[in-house]
Amino acid sequence: MSKKTAQVQHKQLYLNGSDNPVCAVGSPAWFAWLEVATTFRYHSQERQNIFRGYGPLLPPISLRKEERRRGALWYAYKRRHGCLHKRYVGRSARLTLAQLDDVALRLNQL
Repeated sequence: MSKKTAQVQHKQLYLNGSDNPVCAVGSPAWFAWLEVATTFRYHSQERQNIFRGYGPLLPPISLRKEERRRGALWYAYKRRHGCLHKRYVGRSARLTLAQLDDVALRLNQL
């Protein structure tokens, strides 16, 4: 049986394909979960700006926690045209909606 990756959609955290959110992004429960989590997918509510209008929602990005000499740091990944792009996001305490939307926008503009 395969384990599904945690998802963040509509500013809520969903675990293992559940339809019920666990917590809101930015809440104390969110930051507690980040301390034990190793990966999740983020679905931004930002829309692509196509031809000076609103386009479809940005595609999701993957986030992974990696152990470094300075401690655990989060990185965002997005595969685009066969290339895997990676961006530094920060420590768990820095993963807010604004930070996640910013990195999703930067990765989807490549």
